[in-house]
Amino acid sequence: MQPVFVYISMRDIDKVEPPKRLYENILMRIGQEECRRAKVFLFASAPIVLLSTVGIIFSVQYMMQGFYQSSFYSYFSLLLSDPDIVLTYWREFALSLTDTIPFMGITLSLIAIVALLVSVRIFAINVRKGLSPAFSN
Repeated sequence: MQPVFVYISMRDIDKVEPPKRLYENILMRIGQEECRRAKVFLFASAPIVLLSTVGIIFSVQYMMQGFYQSSFYSYFSLLLSDPDIVLTYWREFALSLTDTIPFMGITLSLIAIVALLVSVRIFAINVRKGLSPAFSN
């Protein structure tokens, strides 16, 4: 069956009837495409969740190693054991404390945590979209 093309002027456009069930077919196709895209994003975000979880483990270990190697705990324990000396020399103490903070380990840990939270959010959204039919609300 060959499609028939008919020229319709702009003033006659209101007189043309669309095919029956066109609206339902369009919505059904949009729903199918949403489910397909949700499944693609689901399978793409699942490895990112796993990798960011592993990244958190290694970055926290690296951060803790940095805390132990930089003697941050020694300065911090001075705050708890002798607060009078800390208050007397608070500027020097603050500079020593900030000098021993392992910023690289903290930064890597925060990046891994943000990556995990974003990937879990994307994963959860796409699980919901992939399992529920579109336009169900």
